[in-house]
Amino acid sequence: MEKIILEETKYDRAERITWWNQEKLRSARVLVVGAGALGNEIVKNITLIGVGHCTLVDMDSIEFSNLSRGVFFREGDEGQFKSQIVATRAMELNPDIEVNPLTCSIQSLGDAFLAKFNLIIAGLDNREARVWIGAAAQRAGVVWIDAAIEGLQGKVQTFVPGGACYACTLNESDWKIISHRRACSLLGIDEILSGHVPTNATTSSIIAGVQAQEAVKYLVEHDRFYALENKMWSMFGEDMTTFKTDFAKSDECPYHYDVVKVTESLVLKNTLLATFGDEKYEVVSFFDDVILISGCSTCKSGLKFGFKDLMKKQGTCDKCGAELQVDLYSRFAGDDECLNIKLNPDFWPQTFFGEVEYSTNSIKSITINKESNAHD
Repeated sequence: MEKIILEETKYDRAERITWWNQEKLRSARVLVVGAGALGNEIVKNITLIGVGHCTLVDMDSIEFSNLSRGVFFREGDEGQFKSQIVATRAMELNPDIEVNPLTCSIQSLGDAFLAKFNLIIAGLDNREARVWIGAAAQRAGVVWIDAAIEGLQGKVQTFVPGGACYACTLNESDWKIISHRRACSLLGIDEILSGHVPTNATTSSIIAGVQAQEAVKYLVEHDRFYALENKMWSMFGEDMTTFKTDFAKSDECPYHYDVVKVTESLVLKNTLLATFGDEKYEVVSFFDDVILISGCSTCKSGLKFGFKDLMKKQGTCDKCGAELQVDLYSRFAGDDECLNIKLNPDFWPQTFFGEVEYSTNSIKSITINKESNAHD
């Protein structure tokens, strides 16, 4: 049946696409991770098409070199947070929409935070964050569309619940780079060592355009045209070569072992033991590895305990610089001392509901001991 438009609206030309659904876009909730060159273009695109609710996560400040690659950045913005500037200017561009800026790392938000959204779109230059999103999006049951750019090259890939995650696509060299905490997925060694990724505004515009176009199909649920599920679309801008490649879930990927869907968040108290209440636990296990850092014997500092992605640069004493003992765990016995360690909220995921509640939903399973009968 032909679609009939009775009256011209702001989105009139888009609504003339037969399968377009502006109401679904207006009510959609999209999480955008990254507010750099790609993030600017992603937000610009979903702003113009009228996606009603966007949350934008980025922990960085604007640098002078960002001005030539970010459509929302202006001279004088240097030093301000990227997420806040992009959010403000996006809502000026289209007052119909709401953009909520968060200045933090995506890992600090927790799995249940992702579950609040219809879709995740990422424009990151960091493999560690991608690995985390890939695993967390699987647990939260949310589709996410990832992209990366370098020079005139770029790629877009879509990960869906039950399919491959980002970690499934990595090879041995990729994991070696992650272990050294190097960044972009397309970098050569010279760029890695210099700390700068060669990019330009045209590449980010093209790649973010592909991401946004795929996003619209999911938001209006037009599944006939889902083009990049479990696929990577690559572009080489020098000669304008493009191609698609398939990727599959890896049987050896640790992020697909024993997956439990996240259904709710858990507000943390002073200790994990206090959080869980009066129950007696045999085992507490985690989706993501946790780290226990010893106190400094010289400065008499206490233990530190939290998720590994949130405890960077914590392996030395703040006062004397001494190296501390760092131990990595994925589970604890119910009588372990870690359950009684005072928790520092900076080292555990958060959930935002107007005000900040420090919480974790990354606990995979808790084995309860009741009347000698243990069960999950």
